[in-house]
Amino acid sequence: MENGRISKNLLYSDKHFELLLELYRFSLANHTTIEIALDKITETVVEGLHIERCSFWKIENDRLVCLNLFEKNTNSHTKEADLIAADLPIYFKALKDGIAIVADDVLNNTYTKELKENYLIPLGITDMLDLPIRIDGKLYGVLCCEHRDSDRVWIDSDLAFTRSIADILSILFEQNNKKLVEKELVESERKLSLITNNSKDGFVVFENKVITYISPSYSKMLGYSEEEVYKMKLEDVFNSIHPEDVEKVRTIIYDNLGKREKNFKSEFRFKNKEGNYFWREDTASVLYDENGNYEKYIIISRDVTAIKTAEMEIDKMYTISKNLNERLLDFTYIISHNIRSNTSNISMIIDLIESTSDNDEKEEYFQLLKESNKKLVDTIYYLNETVNIQLSSKENRVKLNLKEEIEKILVAINAIVKSNNVTINYHIPDDFTIKVIPSYLESIMLNLITNAIKYRSKERDLIVEITAKKKENKYTISVKDNGLGIDLVKNKDKIFGMYKTFHGNPDAVGLGLFMTKNHIEALGGNIGVESKVNIGTEFKFRLYE
Repeated sequence: MENGRISKNLLYSDKHFELLLELYRFSLANHTTIEIALDKITETVVEGLHIERCSFWKIENDRLVCLNLFEKNTNSHTKEADLIAADLPIYFKALKDGIAIVADDVLNNTYTKELKENYLIPLGITDMLDLPIRIDGKLYGVLCCEHRDSDRVWIDSDLAFTRSIADILSILFEQNNKKLVEKELVESERKLSLITNNSKDGFVVFENKVITYISPSYSKMLGYSEEEVYKMKLEDVFNSIHPEDVEKVRTIIYDNLGKREKNFKSEFRFKNKEGNYFWREDTASVLYDENGNYEKYIIISRDVTAIKTAEMEIDKMYTISKNLNERLLDFTYIISHNIRSNTSNISMIIDLIESTSDNDEKEEYFQLLKESNKKLVDTIYYLNETVNIQLSSKENRVKLNLKEEIEKILVAINAIVKSNNVTINYHIPDDFTIKVIPSYLESIMLNLITNAIKYRSKERDLIVEITAKKKENKYTISVKDNGLGIDLVKNKDKIFGMYKTFHGNPDAVGLGLFMTKNHIEALGGNIGVESKVNIGTEFKFRLYE
């Protein structure tokens, strides 16, 4: 029979039918492996066609690899050496074109003669019937039926039988590949489940803006049950993000989706079921369809509150260190300028005393000497106080009732308040508590209140308003007056400086606000001022838990 394509309408003998039926039943057994199936198929072909050899070769890249060869004479299964595609271009092209190679005379057949020297003659093969095996429309391998020793003419029933075998073989390979994929999928899911169920990181999958998978650690992180999390919509998630972070997160997500980015990260504060915010870091992996729309949005979420707290503490320590360095520069300036000025002045006065014999002049110079000495002592005292603030800032803090502490301070300056006809109003909740170093709080409030009294307006009675508010972990305390006010355009950068005065008061030293700012910063807080000339001043300072 001439080589060509196999007809779909060929019939086969009763013997062929029985063998095919047996093979079909065999193929239905779920326990059958592809290795066992190949043993059975090659043996069935040898028996059905009355030939010497049958083998199956798989195409791998540029070569044919023999997976199973059954030899009738030895009744054994072996393998042949690989065949290289480059050595057999005509044979390989026929297989790719779907041609059934039917060769009654292999040495002269167009498709098989390339095998003559290295395969056919050494093995004594005289006749071949090779059928290409395709899976999902692609060439997968070849079923090779080989006869030797005596001439063999392939008949229609041989072709029909072999074609049916090839169909069964294709089905078995498809089933085997499917099993392998399913096995890999099950193993992959098992590994994923093992990771997600035991990881502290939370895993969540969105499909079409709906949550389709969550890990136990994710629901635990949020404080919700799995059922509650599954009911969440995308907007529910956004509504739980801190108001200060939500727009930033939206921008990150939608910008990256717009760019078709497959991976991106974001950090934000998220509110758990109890209403408390925690820092989380989300790593997103996105799968897009052919139109660029996202199909799956996979998130690995991690609680990074401890890390963010540590970072904020480092930033805080850096700021404190920076401020300390700035103060050290101030101290260096003060020591080099102020103390040197005082000591030089004292030295000059002593020279004047020694150069005169007039007792009145000596008495006058002596008074000047006492004043210079007092100024030097004051300078050293305030420098020492500033250093003590920094050294004692690690003192244990105590939780105090702010209202009670204010009342104690007002009792201490009661005479000053009454004699100057000052009205002090304080609007502080009875249960308002704050954790501070007691001596610092007393110094801060005393300085701010007495400062307001010292710079009161002569045109009106002084009114001082003290308020306190708390929001989350931030305490804000305000001392507001209707006194002289300060020209902030000229003096805003000087208000908290050393020896800075603004109203020509002869009693002013210019250290009160400097010390107040140092106390507040030593507590980890900050202070600001708002003021208008002839209207009044408000000092507002903030402390943190």
